[in-house]
Amino acid sequence: MESRNGGASSEGFLIPVSESSDAFQSNILAPLQSAYLYEESQQFFRYKSAVLVKNPDLENKYNAFRAGKTNAGYSEDDLKETYGFLLFDDGSKANALGQTGVISGNSTCTTLGDPAKGVYISMYSDCLDINRWYHGKSGYIAIIRLTKGKVKKVAENYTQNFTEPTVGCDCHVSDQLPSVSSKTSSFLAFERTQ
Repeated sequence: MESRNGGASSEGFLIPVSESSDAFQSNILAPLQSAYLYEESQQFFRYKSAVLVKNPDLENKYNAFRAGKTNAGYSEDDLKETYGFLLFDDGSKANALGQTGVISGNSTCTTLGDPAKGVYISMYSDCLDINRWYHGKSGYIAIIRLTKGKVKKVAENYTQNFTEPTVGCDCHVSDQLPSVSSKTSSFLAFERTQ
């Protein structure tokens, strides 16, 4: 996540991280670079500044979610932690994650279900918009540590009759996800990797 003002304004939840620090290399740069779909992203993506979110309330909610799923008999694969990515044009919206965490209703994507009933998060750090990134484009990327839980593959739905949440599942992914490769157009890659 990038912050122009250093990020310390969200009531102490955002901790600026120096680009030369080990925390930047391991906690920020490594997840971003390991999640590129397009090979050229390694050469062209540059990150100017970063902050880490340190919010005990959000951490406790996340840990409680994981503990509840463990008690419900979820497998290790269901509980595997991974990263997801969100793009913001406005730094204040990105910084607000430090207080609220991810919340539903913030996406225009609807192919996997109603965005008011869930959160759309990208699997790839360079597929954050329908259009391909171009030289000079900038934004604020949030790296989200997440547990998907039980995943349901669903057909992409381009109608206004949104796919309903699946009872017994925590996450929808596109059934076309296996077809995504570095040759996939940015539009399809974005749609299919949410």
